[in-house]
Amino acid sequence: MQDDVRALRAYVAEHLGDELVEWPGGRPGEVEVALVDAVMSIRARYGRPGLAPTGVHRAVAAYRRLRGEGMLDDLGALAAIDPADMGRAVGSQRTGGELKAEAIVRAAAALAAVGVVRADDVQPGDERQKRAYTSVRGLGWVTWEYFGMLLGRPGVKADRWVIRAVSNAVRRPVVTATEAKDVVLATARDTGESPTRLEHALWAFERSREQV
Repeated sequence: MQDDVRALRAYVAEHLGDELVEWPGGRPGEVEVALVDAVMSIRARYGRPGLAPTGVHRAVAAYRRLRGEGMLDDLGALAAIDPADMGRAVGSQRTGGELKAEAIVRAAAALAAVGVVRADDVQPGDERQKRAYTSVRGLGWVTWEYFGMLLGRPGVKADRWVIRAVSNAVRRPVVTATEAKDVVLATARDTGESPTRLEHALWAFERSREQV
């Protein structure tokens, strides 16, 4: 592990420098929006926010219109939404063969059933909560981790961009999501950096390279 940490530190120093790209901040205090964001982010482009949002931002904006004004921090309310209405709002994308709209509603119900209703209830390290989320077809531990990150919990979303960054750094063609997460977490501890900020900087760098 220490060799991998040294390799990633060198990779960051060479390609990212001292000033890491800032984490945009997630969805603090809004458990509903964080859940929609996490599920809609699976194999999707984030797009852009603003008056004409695209990608995941468009889905989040559509969900806000569906639910109305104010802080959206009640998974019980999300779980009560008709999946057809959710689908009309967020679209027909799928994960694991299931509509993401249905997965969102089912995940909200599963989490509410184990006492997770508000943002403050979410504990990414709680295995019971994690099992509730991942019991929904198409949802796995990577987006469970990201769900917590969106609510302000430190973490690493080991998606393809972060896996690619770690693979490039350690010069191994095959790196698992778990390995990538562990290397980023260990590197963050070693440098005193926020794991969320380090993960986002690696994600942004690798994603930008593909778009060039």
